[in-house]
Amino acid sequence: MEDNKNKVQAPSKNLLASTKGLDMIITGAIALIFFLSPLFFTGLTAQGIGFEKMIVFYFLVLLGLVIWVTKGLILGELNLKRTPLDIPILATVIIFGASTLLSINSKDSLIGSYGSSSKGFVALIIFVLFYYLIINNIDTKKIKLFFWALIASTSLFSIYTLLQINGLYILPFGLSKTSGFNTLGSVSSLTTYLVMTLPLLVAAATKIEDIQPNLGKLTQNILKGLLGLSLVISLVNLAMLNGFVFWPIPIVGIVILLMFFLAKIIKVHTNNLLIPFATFLVLIVLFVLGSFSLNKAALPAEISLSRDASWDIAKSAVKENPIFGSGPSTFYYNFSKFKSGNFNSSPLWNVRFDSSSGALFELLATVGILGALSIIVLTLISLSISFLSLIKNSNKEINVLILALFASFISLILSSLLFAQNNSIILISIIISIFGVVSAITVYPDRFETLKLSFRASPKYALALSAIFLCVSAGVVVLFTMGLKMYMADIYAKQAMASDNNDKKIEILQRSVAKAPYQDSYYLSLANSYMARANQLALSGEDQVKISQDLSLAIESGKKAVEINTNRASNNESLALIYENASFYTRGALEWSEDLYERVIGLDPNNPSSYLRIALVNMAKANSETDEEEKKYYINEAIKKYNEAISKKGDLAAAYYGKAIANEKLSNIDEAIEDLKQANLNSRDNFDYRFELGRLYFNRGVSQGTLSQSASGEIAKNDIDPNASSTGENLSVQPAGPRGDTITKNSDLASAEQLFLSI
Repeated sequence: MEDNKNKVQAPSKNLLASTKGLDMIITGAIALIFFLSPLFFTGLTAQGIGFEKMIVFYFLVLLGLVIWVTKGLILGELNLKRTPLDIPILATVIIFGASTLLSINSKDSLIGSYGSSSKGFVALIIFVLFYYLIINNIDTKKIKLFFWALIASTSLFSIYTLLQINGLYILPFGLSKTSGFNTLGSVSSLTTYLVMTLPLLVAAATKIEDIQPNLGKLTQNILKGLLGLSLVISLVNLAMLNGFVFWPIPIVGIVILLMFFLAKIIKVHTNNLLIPFATFLVLIVLFVLGSFSLNKAALPAEISLSRDASWDIAKSAVKENPIFGSGPSTFYYNFSKFKSGNFNSSPLWNVRFDSSSGALFELLATVGILGALSIIVLTLISLSISFLSLIKNSNKEINVLILALFASFISLILSSLLFAQNNSIILISIIISIFGVVSAITVYPDRFETLKLSFRASPKYALALSAIFLCVSAGVVVLFTMGLKMYMADIYAKQAMASDNNDKKIEILQRSVAKAPYQDSYYLSLANSYMARANQLALSGEDQVKISQDLSLAIESGKKAVEINTNRASNNESLALIYENASFYTRGALEWSEDLYERVIGLDPNNPSSYLRIALVNMAKANSETDEEEKKYYINEAIKKYNEAISKKGDLAAAYYGKAIANEKLSNIDEAIEDLKQANLNSRDNFDYRFELGRLYFNRGVSQGTLSQSASGEIAKNDIDPNASSTGENLSVQPAGPRGDTITKNSDLASAEQLFLSI
């Protein structure tokens, strides 16, 4: 009697039939994820296409999750498949969660830094939920459905890319009317996607008869022709994007297919072997040809951090935070703090990168050794499951799909280890990886256990299921509402960027701040807009009160941005610049500016810009002083900072120029000339530097005689004002003593003449 009471009754046929509609919604949501991820964009947000894809992905996963839990509630039970990844996933979530709590900025680590939402802890949770959603709602039929959804999306993407590269713009959106535009956000992401999906197209075209045996011969041939055409278009696209393609990666992907085909692990008809073999030969030819160009369109140049610099930063970051790193999505902090002085010799010395070239380097820096190890373990287990499934499984309809996804998985791992990746490609890489391992687990010969939570088993299970339903529902509502507000805030930010009117821009940015008051980027944009309006009012001679109000609002917004993310160098630098601009109207602004630049030096010690700005602040203080000793003190302090800037970057022309001006004010003309010579040597035809050097040569050349140059701005006054008289009062070169003295032309005067003539 007691045993009968505890038996779990299976859901009735009527209940199962009533949930078919829910099954269709779940399946449709997952299929849409695979279909829309490469294609979807609106171009309405400031963070870009990747952010839009992430928002849609969040919505579809949460929708599928709610429907799945609702289905369990209706059936009275919720079945959870146990998989070999459960413990590694749990460990990864715990490690990333701890890293988020200990982060240098928990907000950025939680939701992702601005423009990098795919790297936040919330993104990790959604990826995990997607894994469990798909693993518990998939079978062999659905594997095929999701595979074809991905193939259809890839085919459309390839066709669109070919048209776009060749200047045939079929979309009505203004931002898509350039050859460099694509729905993944960058040309490097475009090539990465084409490379990782190449094995999918090859496998589908090669084994269409086995994948869809129920189709008629004619239908199979038509489908094979379409797949072959899509494959050719994809190869043509890669050839046209040759400069962005690292050819060994697609070659490795196709080699994996050929190895399994030739070893008869997956049997292929001899005629069908021509497809992967021909693809392999084409890739080899393209690789051997090296640098060539089939594309006449000018594609945008892309910059990324070098792998050497990424590795150096990762090593230094691990020394500071070895266990949990600086926090997910905080590579910008590690870059600024740990980049070496050698970075200043590159043309990108003043660029701050927020991504490394190589996922492993970024993981080590942001989530530490434990976080990187957890991802490595997850990846290795996933690869092992996929490989063992290929060896053990005999289902020829599904096995080729597992192989294609396995080869694609290898390709995307290699790409992620070698190159920087944006939001779009991170999202697509992860969903393809999850799809591959889930498919392998689904057809794995050994059955995995299932955890059953049932209302009918006992009250405690009923209570657990009710709690799960309520928690999931509440979580989905919160996440959906937050996501919608974030999306709307970023739409407003994009509208503000497009506006030329400062009043309108401020009004729109205030809406962004209201929707997402935790985004420091919006506050910085608002601060800059207030500052721009204050400058406009000052130029138009408006009331001082209005100018002061805008300055106060600019400072307040800048302070809020720094408060949200104190450890971001660019936030402190922006507020320091605002204080500099406000120094004409606000007492003490220069001191506050200098303090902020000192903080920037702590966050970005090898960047010479902050030293240069502090030197300029000291020069401004010197100009405002009336006491000669105080004036000299500030000038000497400025020279020290100019020297520090030069020690960080030996060819910084602006620092040499500033130092020359400072030395001239101290009457150190020889030193000033040497500094200006260095400024000219390290600048690209800067006429101001050349003119100032000529002026100093002239002054030194005539200093032993009776002439002196009174003002550099008047050296060509007679040329500017043809009506000026030729008396000494209108000349910049005036007699200092009795008229009639003669100056002998010397080398300094000759150098000055040569410089003036060259200008």
